[in-house]
Amino acid sequence: MAQARRNLSKALASVDVVVEVLDARMPAASANPLFEELRKERQRPALKVLNKADLADQDVTQQWVDHYLDTSKFSSALPLVGKSKRDVRKVVQQCQKLAPHRVDAIKPLRLMVSGVPNVGKSTILNGLLGQAKAKAADEPAITKMISRYEVNDRLVIYDSPGVMWPKVDSIDTGLHLAINNAIGVNAYNIEDAAIFLIQKMLEQYPGALTDRYHIALDGVDSVAFIEKVGDKRGMRSRGGSVDFERAAQLVITDYRQGRYGRVSLQTIEDII
Repeated sequence: MAQARRNLSKALASVDVVVEVLDARMPAASANPLFEELRKERQRPALKVLNKADLADQDVTQQWVDHYLDTSKFSSALPLVGKSKRDVRKVVQQCQKLAPHRVDAIKPLRLMVSGVPNVGKSTILNGLLGQAKAKAADEPAITKMISRYEVNDRLVIYDSPGVMWPKVDSIDTGLHLAINNAIGVNAYNIEDAAIFLIQKMLEQYPGALTDRYHIALDGVDSVAFIEKVGDKRGMRSRGGSVDFERAAQLVITDYRQGRYGRVSLQTIEDII
């Protein structure tokens, strides 16, 4: 981690704008405090890209955009869908506004694209490059080192590794990251993550759960709900009881694949 920090800090010296890719459904939890710390040390502006906006609650996403615009004159925010080439083109346009002095071949715009695993950073990077240079995969930390790409004579892009910070101090943040598959499966308990997810859904989007599973919610807590999902899907252990772990994996997979519709697991109130 110390070496990664030094490499990032050194690369930032040659960067005009940091493009931090966040998951629009959990912007605060998917933000790497290391990137933010180093960015501020180097006094570089940031574009907060709220990726997967098509899976997030639109009203909540707008609140996050307003929050980032209000809290720093050196930052901007852009909700988008990384798989949309039209959306990705907006990234460069927004960055040019943050670094208006970098406009030509003599002073090309230099961007660093950063993000924790599985926020869609590689997909956005590939869209910016115009070809699949960064290997996209649903596995934590597929990008291992900082790479530099000269897109054209007016644009240079640095790809930073999808590294995590040394220690996640907040249990809440850790569970969000687990749900989002940003940390390895050996680093968390799948059942705890599923219980956390369903509790959030019961509080904020109960209708999405009934639409997906057709299970009555009266008097049901998160544990009981997951058990009902397992029972309805026929997930049984050898003894005949519900296989809670399989049911837990199912509800998390459904979230990751967007089967609950547009939901946001974090709001501005969560960080105030």
